Amino acid sequence: MSRVADMRKFMNEVKVEAKKVTWPDRKETMQATLMVFVMVIFVALFLWLVDSALSALVKQVI
Repeated sequence: MSRVADMRKFMNEVKVEAKKVTWPDRKETMQATLMVFVMVIFVALFLWLVDSALSALVKQVI
């Protein structure tokens, strides 16, 4: 096969696969976004606590 034929075949396969995609509705998107924000805040607080504890420990050692 030529490169052009390979590209056409590939693009047709992309179209077929793209038609199978189901996009989330607004409610699902908002829930997922909220979960991401909650997890980011949780991890940030956790890392802040760990950093504070380790900083205090290092200050006492030094």
